Amino acid sequence: MRTRAITAIAVLLLTLTACNDGDSTTQSNADKPSQAASYKAPAEASAPPEPLRFGSGWKWADTDEDGSPISGTTTVLSYTQPADDVGLPEDIADSKNPEWAVLEVKVCVDSKSSSVTVSQEPWALGFPDDTRLDAPIFSGSGVPKPEYATNGATVNPGDCLRGKITFDIERGSRPDSVVYGRADRDTVEWAIPKN
Repeated sequence: MRTRAITAIAVLLLTLTACNDGDSTTQSNADKPSQAASYKAPAEASAPPEPLRFGSGWKWADTDEDGSPISGTTTVLSYTQPADDVGLPEDIADSKNPEWAVLEVKVCVDSKSSSVTVSQEPWALGFPDDTRLDAPIFSGSGVPKPEYATNGATVNPGDCLRGKITFDIERGSRPDSVVYGRADRDTVEWAIPKN
């Protein structure tokens, strides 16, 4: 269900925790089971007015369609550009002169929450000219691992899911924010550190 997928994505974003993968350019600070929850923007966890810093989790809470509580934390862990560990051919990129970038995110579901389904769909990169680049949903061979769920993955209560999302960026450009959100919800942003 659309609502369940939205819930899972929000849970993923909120659950990310601060970490550093050791890369000098990194700043750190399946099918859905029928009982997996969908995410709606929670009333008590509105989007922060200022972009968050990497490693800062966005805590969210809401009620699933069946009335069960869903809650968790979504976090951006790192952003690397250029990403030398991408082994994808340039001809699959949408950019004319592509440079690969990798975003690492994490979502954790609270122990008293229902299960949540997460995916790459609500993730995007924001640019200084007020444009966005949606996650292109690259997966499989050549994509850095662990790969973040592309078709939706269920995160059970008390568990987390961490993974990487690969983007192709036009060489010479650099995003200034990571954006998490859906067309019918408030967005949450994390500021990408300048090189």
